[in-house]
Amino acid sequence: MFCPHCGSAVGEHQAFCHACGGSIDQRSPIDAPQEKTAWERRQETGILRGLLSTLRESLFSPTAFFRKMTVNGGLAEPTMYAMITGMAGITLFVVWQILFQDSMPMPGGVKDAGRGSAFWGILAPFFIIANLYLWAGMLHFLLVMVRGVRQGYEATFRVAAYSYGAMVFLAVPFCGWPVAAAWSAILAVIGLKEVQGASGGKAAFAVLFPAFLCCAATALFAVLVFGTLAASFGAMTHHSWK
Repeated sequence: MFCPHCGSAVGEHQAFCHACGGSIDQRSPIDAPQEKTAWERRQETGILRGLLSTLRESLFSPTAFFRKMTVNGGLAEPTMYAMITGMAGITLFVVWQILFQDSMPMPGGVKDAGRGSAFWGILAPFFIIANLYLWAGMLHFLLVMVRGVRQGYEATFRVAAYSYGAMVFLAVPFCGWPVAAAWSAILAVIGLKEVQGASGGKAAFAVLFPAFLCCAATALFAVLVFGTLAASFGAMTHHSWK
């Protein structure tokens, strides 16, 4: 059982959280679903069938998927799922880059599609793992801030990992990135609501706040740069008239 305020583990009959002092409502505990995902039961169903079943359920029936998903079982299985689906999406994205390299330039300004695909192929696994753990940690931290957690970090991590399946939409040519990003965010909001018992507003805040913060920082940086350039240009103009 976990504290509904800070997410710390508490005893079954404990009235107050030892970490934050919050009251534990014993009348309405949230019991973690006990069913493993099809991916985690792939020894019974087969790897491909387990993967495709999990993709179908998580992408198109996310509420039911996250509601019955177990929050225990470790981080390895969800990490592997995120790695496979992420690599599949990035691989298909690179294929489109090679086929339409004149219309879809490689990220980072790489001109040679072959070199670009090799570059992304090498870095993609490291990027996926780093991004997954960073994203999950940020989601859980923000939920703790707004008192939107009723399960531990592992539950939030599993939501983030299975939301990563939306990366297969990178296979959509020309608009893959925005589709994948938007769908992944929607899945994460739904997952946090179902798994952590957070309200829609708290779940949306945890998922969208980092993007808003990044946009605000970018906008502030742009304003500072343009302001500095404008001030320098004005000083040069004023000096030239003298």
